[in-house]
Amino acid sequence: MKRRTTLLLSSAVTIAALFSFNSKVQAAADPTIKATNYNMTVKLNTRKNQLTEKVTMHVVNNGNEPVKNLLVRNIASGVLKYDHKHFKATRNATTSVKSISSDGQKLSYTTGKDKSNLFVNKNLNAGESTDLTVNVVTGVPKRQDRFGYQNINGGKVYNLSFCFPYLSDYRNGKWNYHPYYDAGENRNSAVSNFHVSFFAPKSYKVAASGQSTTKNGKTTITANNMREVAIAASNKFKVDHAYANDVRINDYYLASKNSKQYNKLALMTAQDSFHIFTKKIGKYPYKEIDITEGLLGKDTGGMEYPGLIMIDASGFLQKKHPLEKKHPLDRYNELTEDVSHEVGHQWFYGTVGSDEYMEPWLDEGLTNLLENGVYDLTYTKSKAYCAKLMHSKFYTRKNVKRANKILKENANQFINKNQKASYINYPVNNPPKGVDTEDMAYELGMDFPAVLKVAMGETKFFDALHAYYQTYYLKQATTQDFLNIIRKYDNSKKVNNVINKFIDPKYLSE
Repeated sequence: MKRRTTLLLSSAVTIAALFSFNSKVQAAADPTIKATNYNMTVKLNTRKNQLTEKVTMHVVNNGNEPVKNLLVRNIASGVLKYDHKHFKATRNATTSVKSISSDGQKLSYTTGKDKSNLFVNKNLNAGESTDLTVNVVTGVPKRQDRFGYQNINGGKVYNLSFCFPYLSDYRNGKWNYHPYYDAGENRNSAVSNFHVSFFAPKSYKVAASGQSTTKNGKTTITANNMREVAIAASNKFKVDHAYANDVRINDYYLASKNSKQYNKLALMTAQDSFHIFTKKIGKYPYKEIDITEGLLGKDTGGMEYPGLIMIDASGFLQKKHPLEKKHPLDRYNELTEDVSHEVGHQWFYGTVGSDEYMEPWLDEGLTNLLENGVYDLTYTKSKAYCAKLMHSKFYTRKNVKRANKILKENANQFINKNQKASYINYPVNNPPKGVDTEDMAYELGMDFPAVLKVAMGETKFFDALHAYYQTYYLKQATTQDFLNIIRKYDNSKKVNNVINKFIDPKYLSE
């Protein structure tokens, strides 16, 4: 997710000035019990704003011990509980589990205090597998969000995520799950193969994770080696596309007086981001990515999923928007920041997974580095076009070089003066005293690798980040895993001093 915040050491501050614009985390491994395949039939009723879902997951016990129950998460329950408390307009949306069965036999289940947790009474011995089918009906709330629908430009946009049942992670002899967290994510999932039949009215265009084809209102989605599937559908979507590094980039945008500029800048930014991140970090694992335009609510710039990113386009779609009051043209700069950030998540979260609830810096901090410390600090056609739209003459190669120099000077000052920092490897529900959770994940989470880059030297740092990416490609990693790679490339006193400023050893995996 892209939160619109001010970063401490980040190049975003420099760029803006120049251009005017308690438990330890478990070691990474595949869960011993996992769903290797999901077969899903999802029907969207746009009159009732309701989803009818049938999800069959192939569950395999790769461990050495039997389990007496399987934990299915109907995460929509947690989402709607939050929505009902904070948004009156969402209270008519509910979720109801109709049945759970295995190999044709109906199963009973219990829930804990968190109604998202469905403890299914199903024994699964070591080495055994089963097909578990969950039938659920879920209302789509009217909310500007990653799960909700909006009325835009005489049509509807449905953002469908955090609404599909899935198997929880089973690691080290227990089920691992986290409550829904609206300001961030609670995800912690191994990759699976998804096969989805999605039904919507014929007038709707459908964007989705993976690759898809639509005919007569049925969209067939194949999303292999992905952590989850997300879908966006609208009867007002227009589609354009471009390519970068042999990846097809599909932009699903909405007609407006600003749509031509939005579409061009979104595609250019995605292309530039793919070129840079591929060169610096490694190859993107999929053949395409979808970008969808919509409204995501206050202070949210975008939302990431494997193969799909949602972009908030408030500055383009709304007549009155907070950004427009002080800086009438800032919507263009925001768009480049949002797109580059969410594209960056394809590398950190989408490809290299992590426990986003326990260690949110691993995806948000590293992605902020890609956005602010890589994309922003590289001269690109998209930023040049952005500057042109903003009538700014400040975006030059010389100023980009100057921004790099200032960032390096700031980082060296931080290192040499032995300035203090705050720990970043804490869970979202228990940040360090005096530190805001979002600051910990986004701001400080980016400051750590930004300072490491200077302490190690750029070449050595990106060699280490590339090795981290390759080592945990389509797997999951922890902070300890990240540190192990860093120290392979530089175990100097300077680097360890930086690590000790940001990383609390009591929260590291053993």
